[in-house]
Amino acid sequence: MAPKAILRATTLLAVLLLLALPATAAAQDARALVRVVHLSADAPKVDLYVDGTRTLAAVSFKTASKYASVPAGAHTLAIRPAGSAPTSTPAASVRASVRAGAPYSTVLLGPMAQLDALVVGDDFAAPPAGKAKLRVIDAAPQSPPLDIAVADGPVLFRDVRFGEVTPFLTVAAGKMGMEVRAAGTPRVLFTQGAATIPAGMILTLAGTISAAGQIETLPIVDAAGAGSLPRGGVATGAGGTARDQAWRPVGLLPVAGLLAATAWAAGRWSRRRRGPRRQQVAGSGGALRG
Repeated sequence: MAPKAILRATTLLAVLLLLALPATAAAQDARALVRVVHLSADAPKVDLYVDGTRTLAAVSFKTASKYASVPAGAHTLAIRPAGSAPTSTPAASVRASVRAGAPYSTVLLGPMAQLDALVVGDDFAAPPAGKAKLRVIDAAPQSPPLDIAVADGPVLFRDVRFGEVTPFLTVAAGKMGMEVRAAGTPRVLFTQGAATIPAGMILTLAGTISAAGQIETLPIVDAAGAGSLPRGGVATGAGGTARDQAWRPVGLLPVAGLLAATAWAAGRWSRRRRGPRRQQVAGSGGALRG
């Protein structure tokens, strides 16, 4: 082959390779991340099916699964007891649209007989320097409406009720005392002493109920440092009841006991049960229920 012909062929090959690179990257970016956060006390281990295909298996109570990669777009997400036939009736299902490159949690709430699946957008963008990010999930059916505030300071999350996932809020890293108040009032139900929130941490704190009927907090450390990828794991939690104040920080949980007042408040308030409300999650794609 003549030198000019070789040069033309080499140039053509290089151009084709360059054109293929963006297409490959686009194909990789055209996927989303989905996990299961299991907060239903009496539900067994569960499998997550996406459009009829088992995608995550045997996720147990008080566990945040690893993330699974799924194509961007609209999907039917179905929850079945682990090991069930793919054609069996799901315990819960939800239709959700997921964006390319974005992470999502499928949160399981309520008793098995009335299992609810809520798809919420996660947010793993690193907080500004010296900051952390925090959100709250109220998965305890006994919980009365709550305000969560800085001790002797402003309210961070207002009127948090069973079935709600708050937006992520940026907070200053460092020591911070917290208060749980009766929603809409200055009445303090529980005070958490000053604890250190590390810079860069992204934390989901779930208030849930144990199989024994105790309300407890479950910390989900979504990211432990600025720019770190979603880990999908759950830090060591804290248990007990607010009545005996058996709450203590454990592991990476800097504000353990933030929702502990729900147990104490549930004993003082009437045992009224409020159904889950649709909660739009600011900046993270909103929330969809089954």
